[in-house]
Formats: sequence, structure tokens, C-alpha cells
Amino acid sequence: MHTMHTICAMNLPLSPSLSARRRWSPALAAIACAACLLAPASHASEVSLLAGSFDGYHNLTAAWQGDPFWQHAFASGRLDLSLEASAGRAFGPAGQPGAPLWHVGLTPFLRWWFSPDNAVEAGIGANLFSGTHIGSKNISTAYQFGDSIGLYHRMASSPWGIGLRFTHYSNADIKRPNPGQNYLQLRVGYELR
Repeated sequence: MHTMHTICAMNLPLSPSLSARRRWSPALAAIACAACLLAPASHASEVSLLAGSFDGYHNLTAAWQGDPFWQHAFASGRLDLSLEASAGRAFGPAGQPGAPLWHVGLTPFLRWWFSPDNAVEAGIGANLFSGTHIGSKNISTAYQFGDSIGLYHRMASSPWGIGLRFTHYSNADIKRPNPGQNYLQLRVGYELR
């Protein structure tokens, strides 16, 4: 599996000022492109849109999930592993300081298909945010781990799917404060077959 040594080693002191965001926008775009290039050499199997919130904070994310690069069939289901590249925007509560933040990420996802169209999924990945302040939170580092768990259902005889995912972003106490961000997200997916 490809790794993200370059992105994981980054701890960019991104300022929330407008000039700093403009300065780092090309870097974020380059990282998003690199995430797609690091994905396994296969066509995209699924694109999805995730929208959610928690405790007044909101997140809107677009994701690309490649074909599984490992899978194993069991008598009671199937287990597979794929890579998801994502880009999104996180918003603080209305009326609070702190501009919305852009983020890009790369996450390996393990899916347990307990029936042909239903799965439980879990992933832990690397994410880079465009700043360190959102709403009243100081997240300390632009680099954040993203932990996700969810349920997914593919519509029978259709390329569409729907799911529910809980995602937690945190810097794992690399630097404090580390308040974390949580999002309960509705997910709509479309298979590119």
C-alpha cells in the first residue's frame, strides 16, 4: 500500500489570515492531486458526497474511493480494503469567530459486507487543514487524524448508495489544545462502473 510520508510529516503553521490561506491554496491543491496519484492504479469505483454536523459545527466533503486493492470472501460475507481521497470544508457555529477551513485527506477503509448490498466500514487516515482555528476551537495543528465508522447500503440494481458515517478529527495530542472535531454525516455515493 502506498503511504503519505510527505503529508504525514507536515505540520504546517497555517495562519487563519486571508493572505496565508491564499498562499497555501496551491499547496492544498497539490496535496489533493498527490492523494489521487498515490491511490492504487485502478479506476474510481465510487464518488460520494458527505454532509453532516455535530455540536453546531458543520462539514461538507466530496470523496473518491478506489476499487478494493485487497479482499477476502468468507462464508458469511466479504471483507475488502480500499483507499479514499477526500476534500472538504469545515464550518464553525454561526456567529463565532474563525473562518471555515478547507481540508484534504487520504484514508484506507476496511468494509465488512455482511450482505451483498450492506456494509459496515471503518477507516483511519491523514488529513491536512488550511488553518488551526475553527469557530471557538483552536485545533493547534493543521495535520489531523481522521477516524471514521459507518454503515453503507447499495441500492439494488442501481449505481446509487446511501450511508451514515461518524467522523472524528484529532491531532492525537501532538500539540495541545486538542479539542477534536466530530461530525455525524449523511453519505450519498455513486458507483462509476
